[in-house]
Amino acid sequence: MHVDIHLSGILLAYSMIVIGVLSPGPAVLAVIGTALERGREPAVYLSAGVVCGSALWGTAAALGMSAILTKYAYALYLVKIVGGLYLLWLAWKSFRSVMSAQEKAMNLDAKRGNAKQMWFTGFLLHLTNPKAVIAWIATIALGVTETSPAWVSFVIVIGGITLSALGHIGYAFLFSTDRMTRVYAKARRPIAFVFSALFGFAGLKLLTSRA
Repeated sequence: MHVDIHLSGILLAYSMIVIGVLSPGPAVLAVIGTALERGREPAVYLSAGVVCGSALWGTAAALGMSAILTKYAYALYLVKIVGGLYLLWLAWKSFRSVMSAQEKAMNLDAKRGNAKQMWFTGFLLHLTNPKAVIAWIATIALGVTETSPAWVSFVIVIGGITLSALGHIGYAFLFSTDRMTRVYAKARRPIAFVFSALFGFAGLKLLTSRA
């Protein structure tokens, strides 16, 4: 299959994915916030939902379905509206936490159905982010050429999903440690305010963006 011919492009695509995971986007912020406030297990479930959403967009990009979204502008516009409103809803939830007079207990015991709820939250968060599919288009474009066989795109997607899973779950573990939870307990309101502002900014930017 002459893997070595396409290796440089694949590695370049992987580097872009790593940069994306390291960037504090909505999904990363949501994982960090959940790990700080609710503990490791809910954050891991949320991460799993984010990764599944990323896998769906990545597979769509590899199959060429993303071309439909770029060809029919109204489809991408609809996704952008839904994503922007969802981010504003997350901003409101964080703001309510700022205004709450009662401190929330850390590492709450998972309730029945909590895992499914957290997974769906992460999945929806990533699915309604049009930048996710655009990022996948750009990533695959970096790794393939006009002469690249179809398997190159799927190698990029599989590797990218793996890197995304490692990154998001890593955030879940890092920010749910005892030290981080103690820091959060002392500064819950300022941290929640920062998350509210970031989610609100991202949501408004998404709703007002023309691109």
